[in-house]
Amino acid sequence: MSTRQLDILALEPFFGGGRRHMLETLIHYSRHRWTLLKLPPRRIERRLTAAAHWFAEQLTRHWVGRVDCLFTSEAMNLADLYRLMPQLSRKPAVVYFHSNQLPHPSVVSDNPLDMANLNTATAAHEIWFNSMYHLRDFFGRAASLVARHPELSGRDPMPDMTAKAQLMPPPVDFNTINELIAHGPPPRNPRAIFVDTRDANVRVLNAALAAINRRGEKFELITIGPVEELSPDQPRTTLSENDEIAHVKAMLKCGIFVSCKDGCPCDYRAVRALAAGCWPVLPASGCYSELIPQKIHGHTLYDGSGMDLAHRIQDVWHLETPSGYEDDQAGILSQFDPMYACKAIDERLEQLVQSQQPVAK
Repeated sequence: MSTRQLDILALEPFFGGGRRHMLETLIHYSRHRWTLLKLPPRRIERRLTAAAHWFAEQLTRHWVGRVDCLFTSEAMNLADLYRLMPQLSRKPAVVYFHSNQLPHPSVVSDNPLDMANLNTATAAHEIWFNSMYHLRDFFGRAASLVARHPELSGRDPMPDMTAKAQLMPPPVDFNTINELIAHGPPPRNPRAIFVDTRDANVRVLNAALAAINRRGEKFELITIGPVEELSPDQPRTTLSENDEIAHVKAMLKCGIFVSCKDGCPCDYRAVRALAAGCWPVLPASGCYSELIPQKIHGHTLYDGSGMDLAHRIQDVWHLETPSGYEDDQAGILSQFDPMYACKAIDERLEQLVQSQQPVAK
């Protein structure tokens, strides 16, 4: 394998949340040279429509660097970018799917943007997914979309897309956790609950907390994300979404991490909370069953309803939590460790670039 540094051009049309954390961590730990161009995280449908044009204009006017590989996300319409800058199509391109905008198989109406992710996946050299749940969900939606459009039957993209799909867990930075633990973490409050409300089903959260209140239980609620839908009856401490150090300090303090994100493709804050020692209470959907050992699924996963969520939270306070799962949990978290995850990404990018180079005669 070549040891030369690659020059990677990263284009992120939706630079926020998990996408931002993943890219910043990857660029920090990667041994390759990265150039990052980005747009703020506003209205994904606008990004799918216009981001390729904006990046093409910027690159045409200002870019003079070398490119060995293009790295972007599903928020980019890669097929559009290639039409505007055909010279980039000669470079290997990786599209990292943080989420996907393909319609659910139950949807029968057409939307102009339905095909954007499908076209991007077809144009890319490789498509990477952040969880096995997400990979399977994407291909289920893609197969349904292809079946609904007879014009695609003669050039079915499914076999080609399947061949270039990779599971590539995102790097999650644990440095702040390790540093705070080394200096002595704050005392943990078993009745402190950490919740990220961004893209969450807040109705379920409100129902669960109301049920716990009615039962006379006392707790402390710490949230990040939008609070407009949270019940005003629930006293809380709300942290800025951009204050990562405050998030980690709160996770080290809290006894429980709760997610109300149904069908979530990946949750880097859940990964961080697990690394910080929070007990997880998570939906039995999406990526969450992949983040915790099988032997504690019955103690941590809830069915998506407010009442079951309330029961799971109370179980943490009143029942003895299982033991003997810690080594399995550490093994799951190790795949997100930036030293391991970034090395895997670096090596795969090197292989991809080498595979596209002409063979010397």
